Amino acid sequence: MKNNDGNLIFEHKPHIASYASVVGKKEGEGPLRMFFDRIIYDSYAGKDTFEQAESELMSTAVRVALNKGDYSQQDIDLACCGDLLNQCVASSFAMRSYAIPYAGVYGACSTMALSMILSATAIESGAAKRAVCAASSHYCTAERQYRFPLEYGSQRPPTAQWTVTGSGACVLEKDNGFRVARSKRKTDAKGSNDLSSPVIKAPADQHPFVDTQTEKAGEQSQSLFIHSARLGRIVDFQITDQNNMGAAMAPADVK
Repeated sequence: MKNNDGNLIFEHKPHIASYASVVGKKEGEGPLRMFFDRIIYDSYAGKDTFEQAESELMSTAVRVALNKGDYSQQDIDLACCGDLLNQCVASSFAMRSYAIPYAGVYGACSTMALSMILSATAIESGAAKRAVCAASSHYCTAERQYRFPLEYGSQRPPTAQWTVTGSGACVLEKDNGFRVARSKRKTDAKGSNDLSSPVIKAPADQHPFVDTQTEKAGEQSQSLFIHSARLGRIVDFQITDQNNMGAAMAPADVK
């Protein structure tokens, strides 16, 4: 890995071998609904609190990502995960059942990107061969954490944003010839994808990856990889409106 004036250049280009997304009811009603792996219509996700529900979102996203890539938890060397709650409680409780070395990451809206950068750095250095990255948020937990509990019944101003209820997860691994991950989803008689079943490892002669060199001429690899990254600097633009997160984050997009 090289550092070019603050830009981290990944020479081995860690690639995204598998990924998954789990969202709530509002997100499941939007234009991207067909691209989500799971839509959970219960805001509590069958739990007692919104915080427990957010943890369940991440746990599900990680499980689906592992199953789609045909991985077991023993295949993962590192988990970099985070959320918006104090002490990253949603992600820490989500990962307690996986027994994977875990690093909690708090980067607010940059949590997923930061998790991938840190994981890619670990893979590039040889500290890990494969890592799972995940981030989550929940509208109801974020309102209680940053503004007012929903039970308070406060009126939302026009500038207020709506925090996503959902979680995303991906598996990063060292690139070996731009391998392409094949989904190992099981299909039942009705044709639906069953991703909740235990992971079944593929036989040796049916490895879930193929080298791009063996693909047909003209076909391009579908493997996404991390070429480079740049960590931002803290710049205070004196934005004090807690309901206008857009104004606080806009300068990062402009730069």
